[in-house]
Amino acid sequence: LMIVALDRENGRAGVISIPRDVFIEEIPNHQPNRINVIDYLGELDEPDGGGPTLLSDIIEQNMGIPIHHYLRFSFDSFREVVDALGGVPVDIDCAFQGYIEDEGGWLVLEPGLHRLTGNQAMIYVRDRQLTGGDLNRARRQQRFVWAVRNQVLDENLLTRVPALYTALSDSVDTDIGLVTALQFARLALALDPEDLHGMVVAPPDM
Repeated sequence: LMIVALDRENGRAGVISIPRDVFIEEIPNHQPNRINVIDYLGELDEPDGGGPTLLSDIIEQNMGIPIHHYLRFSFDSFREVVDALGGVPVDIDCAFQGYIEDEGGWLVLEPGLHRLTGNQAMIYVRDRQLTGGDLNRARRQQRFVWAVRNQVLDENLLTRVPALYTALSDSVDTDIGLVTALQFARLALALDPEDLHGMVVAPPDM
């Protein structure tokens, strides 16, 4: 779960990753549970949108952060996005090895630039058993998002955003329209590395 904060006026962005095992004591109409279950519970209460609504309310109540938009996708959708981009080049800063059986098994990467396929990218962002647990997984997920941003810039893919948006509309669930998506993309492309601030919420800060 990532919260992305965009500061358009000052040209900055922040990304806060919340580990899936954060426990929420008060969930309206439900027993206490982990935060990664809240979207599912919300959809049970109100299909086709109740999940993001409930999760947004919980985040604002517990963290004081208002949520204005949401974007969610399944594992299959994630693979489709990566493969639609022709794979995503990721700069691996330290050796990585991960294993997820349903993604084809092992992925072993030495430091350097690697163009990951959808299945490979899924192992890179999902594995938490072999390379540093949940917190390092969240950092890899943030690194992957930045890699997509760099790819759009380096390969001049901004003109393909409308076509990608249309092609993936059945795979990605969001309340962000195409015009707003293009505005967000242009802001992301204008960011320098020093304008992006990443954080993984962990004890004792939680």
